[in-house]
Amino acid sequence: MATAKTLLTEQIEQIAAPVLQEHAAELVDLQFVHEHGQWILRFFLDKEGGITLDDCAVLSNHIGQVLDATDIIQQRYSLEVSSPGINRPLKKEADYQRFIGERVDVTLYAPLNGRRHFKGTLQAVNAGTVIVQAEPQESFALPLADVAKARLDPEIHI
Repeated sequence: MATAKTLLTEQIEQIAAPVLQEHAAELVDLQFVHEHGQWILRFFLDKEGGITLDDCAVLSNHIGQVLDATDIIQQRYSLEVSSPGINRPLKKEADYQRFIGERVDVTLYAPLNGRRHFKGTLQAVNAGTVIVQAEPQESFALPLADVAKARLDPEIHI
């Protein structure tokens, strides 16, 4: 059953979609959270070639105007627009497809063969299953429906 907060975030996504499309930006994640006594609406966005600080400023202004015009959010809130960062969350099957060959960090809701946490290279996505190669001889087929959270886990070389 959807909560009022979930319904609100879905409506916000629909309202913001034309703005994001106009700017060729992809919604990676949307959060509406109550922190330190205030409500915060966070858009995590990406686009081909990466999203810049200038992109975030323009999108924040445009999204803010559209949301203010609809008056969909009744309480006071702060709007934040940012990049998902190098540890980008993977939410949709298309995210997994896009990042095949990259290192990932995946946590399941419940253990699979005694494990909930898997780190390795994303090998494939087939019929709702993600294949993660943890070591050269060890691959795991993880059902997408069982994934609690997944993120890119890039190796940083200095």
